[in-house]
Amino acid sequence: MYYYDYYNNPYDYYFRQPDLGSEWDEQEGAWRGVWRRRGNSNIFDARWTMPGAQPITAMLRMFQYGNFVFIQRQNSSDGNNCVYTGTIAADGRTVSGTYRCNQGGGSWSATIRRRPQPGPGPGPGPGPRPRGLGREWHEQEGSWTGVWRRRGNSNIFDARWTMPGAQPITAVLTINRYGDSVQVHRRNGSDGNDCDYTGNVGADGRTVTGTYRCTTGGGSWRATITF
Repeated sequence: MYYYDYYNNPYDYYFRQPDLGSEWDEQEGAWRGVWRRRGNSNIFDARWTMPGAQPITAMLRMFQYGNFVFIQRQNSSDGNNCVYTGTIAADGRTVSGTYRCNQGGGSWSATIRRRPQPGPGPGPGPGPRPRGLGREWHEQEGSWTGVWRRRGNSNIFDARWTMPGAQPITAVLTINRYGDSVQVHRRNGSDGNDCDYTGNVGADGRTVTGTYRCTTGGGSWRATITF
């Protein structure tokens, strides 16, 4: 399977691409991948991890036509180069498809992360409801209570969860907001548990509810944004 099996100009790597996002969180079998974009190019630096295995790195060259994506994986540290094809879902953020490598292949899925859109600034009077990320989130998931504090004006939060009788857990969060939809990526957890949260902001602009999935476990969550 080669690039020219799909397109007429296999070596034209400089044509303008749609918004490929800034980072893709990917899953293929037991491997979890993080694909980070180089600026505004269609080149991504990728790293895959799996418990008990040596991490794998590679360079990706990504092409998108409508909701179809074609990805070339090259310079793999394990020597296994691959071709991925997939379809972007109607939400514009989730992708699924199949891949084939020098050795092996299978199915894959990913979530596209994009840079957050800034909300409107404060104005006189009551004005519109808040639409930004706030400065602190007070969160609840099961018996755990979380406090997520924002780093300046970035979309990075330092999070800490507590539960009576349990060791506190800390992690770094990346929060992206698209209108009233929220994506939260929890990484570097002190418990070793990476998670992805999705949710929706309520009509008041401050309450958030949704679900989350972790390396181990998952469930529902809710939070209140403090501005």
